[in-house]
Amino acid sequence: MKKFAERHSFIWPILGSLILWGLIGLVSGRIGMNQLYTCAKLATFAALLGLAQMIVVTSGDGAIDLSQVYTLTLSAYISCTLMSVDFATGMVAAVAIGALCGLANGWVNVYFRVPAMITTLAVGYIVFSIVLISAPYMKPLPNAALVAFINKNFGGISMLTVVTVVAAVLLALLLYKTKYGKQLHAVGQNKLAARYAGVSVNRVVMVAFTLAGAISGFAGVLCGAFIGGAFQDMGSTYFLPSIAATFVGGTVASGGRSSVLGVCFGALMMSLMSTFLNAANLAPGLQRLIQGAFLVLILVASVSNDSKS
Repeated sequence: MKKFAERHSFIWPILGSLILWGLIGLVSGRIGMNQLYTCAKLATFAALLGLAQMIVVTSGDGAIDLSQVYTLTLSAYISCTLMSVDFATGMVAAVAIGALCGLANGWVNVYFRVPAMITTLAVGYIVFSIVLISAPYMKPLPNAALVAFINKNFGGISMLTVVTVVAAVLLALLLYKTKYGKQLHAVGQNKLAARYAGVSVNRVVMVAFTLAGAISGFAGVLCGAFIGGAFQDMGSTYFLPSIAATFVGGTVASGGRSSVLGVCFGALMMSLMSTFLNAANLAPGLQRLIQGAFLVLILVASVSNDSKS
């Protein structure tokens, strides 16, 4: 049983989601699929950012991306502004901007050997400065067609959930069925061994950061449409849940092991936790404290498990 749990770490967020779903029903006096569908919809952005974070963390060396929320915000502004002229141009430009931010992170990290945490924090502040300077000249309102699209439902399941599932499946195919995915995990486990095996470590790491940035940019496009437009602090709400989702599903903090399914259910679990804390009428500050403590416990467990393996 222990070995099964270690190999299939996604069972923990699934179990946690089921428990929290039951607790929500206990507190609110009712339980149903609509609650689950709503939480899945609200978990969209934590899941996308969590998947992006997972790629960076998997690359190894304790890497983590602190620029995600700023990339999301800038991409949201770009999409809202350019989609007023042309839908495709706005979408492509927003994702490309996200990828460019990720590429900047990877370039500084790889070629200047600056730790990822410092690199992404610095790049994030630069990106946010660009947002502050350019926001007055950009259009903050989303494209009406995109808003209508993401607000569609299929039997109670939101289009946002469907889009996230499709993105997760595509990412899973990349990470677990392609040469690049195998190289990324090899680099995360041991960069020196991977280099001796003929893997272009620098290229793999830079692609990881770039891909993570592109996903963050895509999340920005959807987020801008979902919340009714872009504003300067729009990404901060999703940062803590996305970090928790990354690690609760089995992504190892030191790199080399990932779980797309685990991250998705981790995001759902964090959404259910937020719903439960709201249903329990806890103060917002106390909710953040509980979520922060939960994240610390996850990180401690992740590091502890990695040191034993």
